[in-house]
Amino acid sequence: MKRNLLEETFKFIHQRTFVGGIVLLVILMLYNALTVRINTTTLVFEFGAVQWIPVIIIGVASTFLAMEYQYHTILVVLYKNSHKWQTYLAKLVVVWLYSLLLTVVAVVITFILKFLMVGRQYGWFTYSTGQPTRINLLLGNVIGTLVYSLFIVTLAFLLITLLKMNTAVIGIGLALGFLGASISVALMDSFASSTTVVRWNPLNMVFVTQQLANSPYANMSHLNNLEIIAGNLIYAAGFGVIGYQLFKRRHV
Repeated sequence: MKRNLLEETFKFIHQRTFVGGIVLLVILMLYNALTVRINTTTLVFEFGAVQWIPVIIIGVASTFLAMEYQYHTILVVLYKNSHKWQTYLAKLVVVWLYSLLLTVVAVVITFILKFLMVGRQYGWFTYSTGQPTRINLLLGNVIGTLVYSLFIVTLAFLLITLLKMNTAVIGIGLALGFLGASISVALMDSFASSTTVVRWNPLNMVFVTQQLANSPYANMSHLNNLEIIAGNLIYAAGFGVIGYQLFKRRHV
């Protein structure tokens, strides 16, 4: 397994999407910083990074796997390793670690932009009485982003293995990023009598990126923090199992 991880990491960091994803994230954060009024919410949500990281990840993840089939390098990979699950898992882990890297980059850029644009205003370790400090809220956002990234990576791998069309997977990722929460809320409003069941729909899992840093979002997701984290992990496990089953049966 260690060899698989090293091989997949080497391949991944030599793809243009590795640097491209980081550059895109920084550009989007800068754009947000220059066009949106900076306040506590802006800082806690890392100048929009909470929204953009999952979108970038689904594009990077689907491209990473799709290129293996496009250039037929998957034949070499599977020939060298008879255990397909190790190959699949290694790819999942590498892309999730990339989401961790993006999250770290987002935090660093957030600190830099705050210093340059608002100085000591909105201190990280101060907040109103009885409320968490901004640094604690930021940490909650980071945890939520990493949890949702696992959901997104496993979903992206499942979709690219099933649909075999990178553009379609990226399109679905954009839809999840910008419409997922709204559709989920609409579903729960439409089936108000069945909210207990509907609140567990996969689209509702996106709220974890905001809810851990902003508790009022629980009124929209109808899930507490532990439930929404558990929901994301359960879906990620399910997507991972289904994705692997499709992967090992896919014709190469």
